[in-house]
Amino acid sequence: MLTQRPTPAFLSQEAARRLPRFALFLLLGAFILSGLWSQDLWTLRDAETFGISRSMLSGGLSAWLLPEVSGMPVSAGPVSGWIAAVFTALFSGLAGEVGAYRLASLFWFALTTASLWYGAYRLARRNEAQPVAFAFGGQAEPRNYGRAVADCAVLLFVATFGIVARQHEPIAGTALLSFAALNFFGIAMTLKRPVAGAFLSGLACGFAAITSAVTAGLWLLCATIIVHAFARTFPGSRDRRILSALAGTALPVVLWAGAAFLLYPEAAAVWFEKWATHQAEFFDLASSHTVLWLLRTSVWFLCPAWPLALWALYSWRRQLDRSQILIPAALVLTAAGAGLFTEEGAAELLLLISVPGLMTLAAFGLITLRQSRENLLDWFAISVFSVTLIALWLYWLASMLGFPPKMAHSIAMLSPGFEPTFGWGALTGFAACVIWVVFVAWRLTHRPIVVWRGPWLSAAGMTATAITFLGLWHPAIDIARSYKAPALETASEAKRLTGEASPLIEGNLLSPGIRTVFTLHGGIHFAPAGEGAKLRLVRYRGSDVPQEALTPPISRPHTDEAFTLVPGRNR
Repeated sequence: MLTQRPTPAFLSQEAARRLPRFALFLLLGAFILSGLWSQDLWTLRDAETFGISRSMLSGGLSAWLLPEVSGMPVSAGPVSGWIAAVFTALFSGLAGEVGAYRLASLFWFALTTASLWYGAYRLARRNEAQPVAFAFGGQAEPRNYGRAVADCAVLLFVATFGIVARQHEPIAGTALLSFAALNFFGIAMTLKRPVAGAFLSGLACGFAAITSAVTAGLWLLCATIIVHAFARTFPGSRDRRILSALAGTALPVVLWAGAAFLLYPEAAAVWFEKWATHQAEFFDLASSHTVLWLLRTSVWFLCPAWPLALWALYSWRRQLDRSQILIPAALVLTAAGAGLFTEEGAAELLLLISVPGLMTLAAFGLITLRQSRENLLDWFAISVFSVTLIALWLYWLASMLGFPPKMAHSIAMLSPGFEPTFGWGALTGFAACVIWVVFVAWRLTHRPIVVWRGPWLSAAGMTATAITFLGLWHPAIDIARSYKAPALETASEAKRLTGEASPLIEGNLLSPGIRTVFTLHGGIHFAPAGEGAKLRLVRYRGSDVPQEALTPPISRPHTDEAFTLVPGRNR
């Protein structure tokens, strides 16, 4: 008598055919290495982590335990700074200070993708997740099925719109995403090794808490406890698993705070008071504006995975208690519920911690689609990324040729002084586009039935876009986003006003990122208020010029952000 598994998954052995490992690793490597074109700091969040790592290398052990920038404490946790400092120390002689710092993104990307792949693989290998058994055989074998699901999850992760920029910045948000993925892997590991897996999932929560926002680590821990409390597929004692998770969460927090208070009790008391005050600001009842922002942002941030994740919840609606759906769904839904208790400044962190669970749900949703619906992802990837690549080249050629004039004018306005040349960046972008055309032709001519073709095209399109965009436009972005010109002008004005070769400037009201870029590019020495600085650097917007301004506005191109020097408050 034939029996059918009560599952919506329908996958043949041919559809689960193995994606070559060298192709997957080449794609992942090309995606993450494309960010190394940049030799400048394009965002202030990036500059803040760079400044923290720089202070760690020059400030001794206290800076490793109590992060600071320019001698002033920052509210960020130390973990992303630790990794960035290690990479900067190891590779600055080879790749330069900023280039070595950028290499730290490889560590976080590897941790995220490995944790996501192995977590999805463990869930897909379980008996309850297997596809329908065909009457005459031919369904995907458990190993091939698990590999196909895990590949799809990682490829959809690479194709996700919201993580592209972050994956090339070794910042606290990127580290948080890695620990969210490690937490997901730990929970999946608990299905076979209950104590070790629960401890690992809790350890990831603890590191997440001291990386960016304590609330992010607490929400991850809540999701972990919810899974252990309600899932019936975990072996061993539920109480022991939850205690193991709590112990893992406490370990990094206690070790870090304990070492800081043991070695530097007075400095630690001041630093942790400011840190706790800042962390408390993240927890609050969300305003309607924050909720609407989360809803609007998630539509593009989590694209193209979120429609597949919703489909997974629908297609597996009769099997929601199975571990392959319950675990990722609990992570995503906890992050969604946390949006009601999160201040706007930390709202984006919830999107990041939902990514591993959402990618896994999307992969399980993909394998339940009929081929006609599955083709929608293929055509979405082909159309969106082809149009994007064409637009990148058209604007680049317009900037070079001056025609069409409107396109050329817009580039000149955004990045004055940019002169495109056909160098290594353009050549690399051209090669990426040729490879993309080959993939599109493969899809159109061969009509493959492998389940990973849509995620592969999406990830390949995103990779080709990243390579082409950064290869063609990184000099223009350096001009538009760099603070080098304002920093040099500020340093020159400070020397003129004080008559000193290296004047102190008060900067404790500036963000750590601003202090970092002005120190990096202008050699400016910042000091807290009360340390005898004759000048104070002020950042303002639009026409709101301080009355005591001593210099004309110092600004970047095509932005309302400006700086000026004013007399110090304790001269």
